Amino acid sequence: MLQYAIQVALEAHKGQKRKGTSIPYIVHPIEVGIILGQNGAEEEVTIAGILHDTVEDTDLTLEDIERMFGAKIRDYVEGVSEPQKGIPGVTWRDRKEHTIEYIKGANLQVKLISCADKLSNMRSIYNDYINIGDALWDRFNAGYDEQKWYYINLAKSLSSLGRSDYNMYFELCDIIGKVFGV
Repeated sequence: MLQYAIQVALEAHKGQKRKGTSIPYIVHPIEVGIILGQNGAEEEVTIAGILHDTVEDTDLTLEDIERMFGAKIRDYVEGVSEPQKGIPGVTWRDRKEHTIEYIKGANLQVKLISCADKLSNMRSIYNDYINIGDALWDRFNAGYDEQKWYYINLAKSLSSLGRSDYNMYFELCDIIGKVFGV
């Protein structure tokens, strides 16, 4: 199933690049899967991590995910997807406020996927920040202040992971501190 998830994600994200770079997008979901595996996540959680952006950023639907991988993985993917993405009038801030609130009450599996996703993103942000400095923030629809607000509050929503032995949570908090000076 894991190999199949990689194949599905590879095909779904074909031709996509990481924001503002020439890096193939598939690097991100694969890294999310690796982070989850390193933190002891169950195979179904790791699979959902690899597929986590397919519903938001490709033509795949939740129904497709369920048909290919079952209801549990579909539920995990749905739990980390932003349902309001692409809806006219819903702002970036609206979507992120919803995510922050949703994650507070989410199940452990969704929190793990969300944490791995954000850690992968923050690793990229940190590396790019070291290389290009403040020009990095021009890549995003929301700039430095908004990104700082989002990542700090998302880390707070994931704080229950800090009561367990999930190294990814502590690394996420460390990188947020380095990038945003908190």
